[in-house]
Amino acid sequence: MKKATFLLILILILKFSQAYSDTIKVKNISRIVGGEEIQVYGYGLVVGLKGTGDTTKNLPTSQSIVEYLRGFGIEVSHTNFQSRNTASVVVSARIPPNLKRGTLFDVNVSSIFDARSLEGGILVNTPLRDNEGNIVAFAQGAIVTPKGSVRTTGIVPNGGVLLSNYTDNAFEDGKVKIAFENVSPSTVNSVVKLIKENFEGVNVYPTDIYTIEVEIPKAFEGNEIEFVSRIMELEVELIDEAIVVIDQKSSSIVITGNPKVYPVSISYKGMKVEFGDFGNFFERGEVYTIPTNNLRDFVDTLSKLGIKSEDLIQILILMKEAGAIKSRFSFK
Repeated sequence: MKKATFLLILILILKFSQAYSDTIKVKNISRIVGGEEIQVYGYGLVVGLKGTGDTTKNLPTSQSIVEYLRGFGIEVSHTNFQSRNTASVVVSARIPPNLKRGTLFDVNVSSIFDARSLEGGILVNTPLRDNEGNIVAFAQGAIVTPKGSVRTTGIVPNGGVLLSNYTDNAFEDGKVKIAFENVSPSTVNSVVKLIKENFEGVNVYPTDIYTIEVEIPKAFEGNEIEFVSRIMELEVELIDEAIVVIDQKSSSIVITGNPKVYPVSISYKGMKVEFGDFGNFFERGEVYTIPTNNLRDFVDTLSKLGIKSEDLIQILILMKEAGAIKSRFSFK
């Protein structure tokens, strides 16, 4: 039997005898939530396709390649292009308000012309504009495509980078909402305690497991920015950050820390993945019990069931998008 028929997946689980910890400022693990998000968009080129890109009859694609190479001092004619390794795409994303310069975010890519697939492609550096035409971000990186029938769309995880701070009115009703990213609930709880210790009498309300609302004290009315900046400069102990590293080329998954799986129901290629509060299981004709909500146990169970590596990776991505996996994903 060919190797391709086996599950070619390397799971490197880095276990720690104790949860590691470090001190970090609140501003490095959180963002202010409030106001309205903005839609950004741009025109870009995807390169590195395996003959599944646009045909040569699509002049905008070949002309864009000419302009791109001209920027490097290389003069060519669009009539010289015969391969289908490039495709024109629309790049879009929604940027939440109150993000700081340099923040990374996911971007969506969609083929414009007759490319058959964007799988394996790389989005070259693409400026992203807001609705007023201002360039507010750039996007580039490897494209992750769905494994279903439609492969002319995809995402570039953390492919966008914000050029400048984007702020909006976040001090509504005398409160400020702070969302935390890539941290454990224990770290969020530590931040709550720190705020109460440093600001006497302040009220802090958790709105969900990774978001809190803080009432602005009367002493800071009219000077809310100073209050928020003081919170952001607080140092907290960062405990057990869980990271999931996915390398699609080698079909490998690396899991660090102790990531959890939260309740979710996902259908994929006739399979059904369900996690609930009263038992976790994977269903594929039969029901298989998964003993805990630990992501490592989930991956191990699906591996033993013979799920193909590419399918497992897509399932994890869908679960991440659905909010069932809170840990940070890193794509190589």
